Amino acid sequence: MASSSDAMTARPPAWRASMGRFWDWWTGEIAQAASERFTALRGSAAVPLVAIEGAEVSLLEPAVPAGADASVDLAAFEEPRRRAAFRALLERVGETQQRVRLRLASGEALVRRVTMPLATEENLREVLGFEMDRLTPFRAEDVYFDYRVLSRDTAAGQLVAQVAVARRDLVDARIAFLRSLDANVQAVVVREDSGRAPALDLLPSEQRGERESASQRRMQGALLAAVAVLLALALFVPIWKKRETVIALQPLVAKARQDAEATDRLARTLERQVSDYNFLLTRKYTTYPVLAYIEEVTRLLPDNTWVQQLDIRTSGKTREVQITGETTSSSKLIEILEQSKLLRNATPRGTVTRGSTPNSERFMIAAEAPPRALPEAAPIIPGASTAPAPAPPPAPAAAAPAPPPAKLKVAPK
Repeated sequence: MASSSDAMTARPPAWRASMGRFWDWWTGEIAQAASERFTALRGSAAVPLVAIEGAEVSLLEPAVPAGADASVDLAAFEEPRRRAAFRALLERVGETQQRVRLRLASGEALVRRVTMPLATEENLREVLGFEMDRLTPFRAEDVYFDYRVLSRDTAAGQLVAQVAVARRDLVDARIAFLRSLDANVQAVVVREDSGRAPALDLLPSEQRGERESASQRRMQGALLAAVAVLLALALFVPIWKKRETVIALQPLVAKARQDAEATDRLARTLERQVSDYNFLLTRKYTTYPVLAYIEEVTRLLPDNTWVQQLDIRTSGKTREVQITGETTSSSKLIEILEQSKLLRNATPRGTVTRGSTPNSERFMIAAEAPPRALPEAAPIIPGASTAPAPAPPPAPAAAAPAPPPAKLKVAPK
């Protein structure tokens, strides 16, 4: 039982065998088409060259193997056996597509050299057709012709061309005879031009595009269609796969977007709460206590100055310290107050009048009280970025400041 189950397991599936047969057929057709194309690239010399004399067909090129006949007389055969005999003649030299080149005998074509103006080279075929009755005993509509430029003389403005001419009725009869044998006529050459390159081809120009048999054209069409289908699959299958991947990822992306939006809302809520929590602390730590201003003014003012009134007022977002008193020189007080670290932009207010004591002046000076810089935030948990509330800095004046009265009277010194 184990051996039979192993044998059944080792047997390849049917689809794999079918794919193997299809691959063998496909590679064989590709190899055959490539061989034919490479043969065509070598020129028409790779196609067998035949000659017709009456009902006898002779194979001129390539040479047949030793002991094999190079010609066959088709007069002794009936119509079906004629095709078979002709096919066997071509198969002796390895031709399976029944492609042939017809060579006309010496008396069946006229080959001559003509001299024409060099300016006619661009339209030489049309010019030769117009001059055919002058160059040959035939009219252009009665013959097939081809030409090859042999030399050019730019100094004299002339060119020498070789022209091959054959009667239409003769060539059409030879081609019809070969096609009755299912031959695929590739070219019609003349005996005097054998072995020359490029060869003179008398095959009618309207038939030169029909050198491939119907089966070959169908096979080539099928191969082109298969190539187009494979190309379309190669282009659209990755796009289809990516589309399926995008469709599969859309729910994940939507969920990730919802999570991101929820996280963003939570972060904004937390930021607003932290801002509300730090509002009072910010106002506290950005404002110097009143005692600090009293100590600063007391430290800076000279001994010959006494303060009668000190007001601290808030105007909008700024605070202002206004000092009223008497001194011997009120102008020097501006320079003294500018040295303060707590006050700035000291300016006099009102007019300076005589004081109550001799040689004294009564003054009123106002100075801005800028806010204090916030201290650096200290993390509550080691490794955390910042704490929601800043730590209190050391007091600049007294250790435990108490709220002073709004107005302070200082006795004269």
